[in-house]
Amino acid sequence: MPFHALTVALALGLASFGGSNESARPSATSTLAAARVEWNARNAEHLLNRAGFGARPAEIEAAVSEGQQAFVDQLLAGFVAEYEPFSVERFERPDRDELAGMDDAERRELVNEVQRHNRRQLAQFAGWWVDRMLESRHPLRERMTLFWHGYFTSSARDVRSSAAMIEQNELFRTKGLGRFGELLSAIVRDPAMLEYLDNNQNRKGNPNENFAREVMELFTLGEGNYTEQDIKEAARALTGWVTRRGEAAYVKGRHDSGKKTILGVTKNFDPDSFLALLLEQPACPQWLAKKLLVHFEGREPSTARVEDYSRFLKSKDYDVSAFLRRLFLDPEFYSAEVVGARIAGPIDYLVGSARRLSVEPPPTLLWLAAGQLGQRLLEPPSVKGWDGGQAWITTSTLMQRGNMAGMLLGVVKLEDVLRPEVLDEEPESDGGGALGPEMGGAGDEDGDDAMRPESKPNAKGDKPTKKKNAPGKAGLNGELGQMSRMLSDGYVPAINLCVRMQRAGAQSDAAIVERLADELLAVGLTPESRAGLVEFLAAERETLGVADGGLLAAGRGAETLLRRLAHLILSLPEAQLS
Repeated sequence: MPFHALTVALALGLASFGGSNESARPSATSTLAAARVEWNARNAEHLLNRAGFGARPAEIEAAVSEGQQAFVDQLLAGFVAEYEPFSVERFERPDRDELAGMDDAERRELVNEVQRHNRRQLAQFAGWWVDRMLESRHPLRERMTLFWHGYFTSSARDVRSSAAMIEQNELFRTKGLGRFGELLSAIVRDPAMLEYLDNNQNRKGNPNENFAREVMELFTLGEGNYTEQDIKEAARALTGWVTRRGEAAYVKGRHDSGKKTILGVTKNFDPDSFLALLLEQPACPQWLAKKLLVHFEGREPSTARVEDYSRFLKSKDYDVSAFLRRLFLDPEFYSAEVVGARIAGPIDYLVGSARRLSVEPPPTLLWLAAGQLGQRLLEPPSVKGWDGGQAWITTSTLMQRGNMAGMLLGVVKLEDVLRPEVLDEEPESDGGGALGPEMGGAGDEDGDDAMRPESKPNAKGDKPTKKKNAPGKAGLNGELGQMSRMLSDGYVPAINLCVRMQRAGAQSDAAIVERLADELLAVGLTPESRAGLVEFLAAERETLGVADGGLLAAGRGAETLLRRLAHLILSLPEAQLS
């Protein structure tokens, strides 16, 4: 039967998340000095957790051995610089001419075929992306790809083209560690973004404000640093760029070439001059610096810290790599207030758990599981991306996290936590959910307007511009059924925790708990958790008729017990912190 994370938390008397973590692992040599960082296992692991997706003991040891500056430079460069991008196939959406000569049945079949191809390719790509996180050949590049995915948000539900979403993701991967201005310039010409924020409907004489609003509100300045009139004028500057057959295209006749007044400056703004104006505003480096600090430190930075890093960012011409190098060498980044201060998102939790356990689940399984926990890659919930932080943890998701960890360990069967009817659903249901039926409809500026989705809410959610389609129940159940089939098709966690503990010299109950927790958690155990886990292990060991210190020689029963112990550890509140 599944063991719920909430049960563990209540049993051990734990209830708090976030904030500074007093149980963060102590330095092996000395505390952090005011002017420098003592480079040790605790700090190396912290860096690997934040710049990547979880750290294994051998990786921590190698990082300490290399030295801090050299290792930070290695993170920025990647451990294997070259990689093969995902091979994208275009499944073109039918245009008016193709649809005109068809009857309703033929039109429906053509659209459904494109949908099926798009759903399949997007799922394959999601698995490819998760696999790159698991491999950790260039962990910081994948970390920044995930960061930009939540910053420059687009969703497959609205874009309805797997190729456009994949190419946007690759844009984040190739430019995400470069200069912010170059990435911003590419984004305003990105097909997925153009369609997601309705620039296909933004034309001379009839401007659509969606794209301009989000460029100013979410990408560069933040609320309070522009006026509604600035947005109206900025929308005119962004006219002309549209998508045609899945590609970005500039249509000169649609661009408003008249003078505009934006942020007090009057000129014939086009996209490039508009973005250059935004990058010169003091609010822009402050906005980006704060976003980066919150993401990597997991806390609200002080005004002074934001100002310091924004000045540095501007002085480096918005070089993201220079910003991160400075941050990763900053003693404050390794302070007790930062280590353990960030609640892990579902992707961080699942990929990190799999890496620390050294198991190899199907990557697509982790993508689907993260979606069940509230973070569906390639389908952020709104133009703001994911809220993160405390929003990741609810009574329901806390229990689900524990069950997903048990699934990775092979001690929880998915059918034990799902209704029987869920397991009978087909994965490619037309009921909605991830990769739902709206993918594949015509959405280009010259496409069939009758096939467009309705409008969705903007970043604030109070001025609807496009209505989101709610996920369908059948599609959600189909995903759960698909997860069950992946598990039943041969996934076995190829680990031997008994041997792992033997090699570490952990024999007693207390030593096993300490060692296993050290490997699986990003922060240290609280005294209450440690006592509860030792009590659990001792009670279960006694049922095997084994004395303390002899468990590892007890055969298969010992291995099963250690996996159950690992399940409990990954269900703790401490396991939700990174």
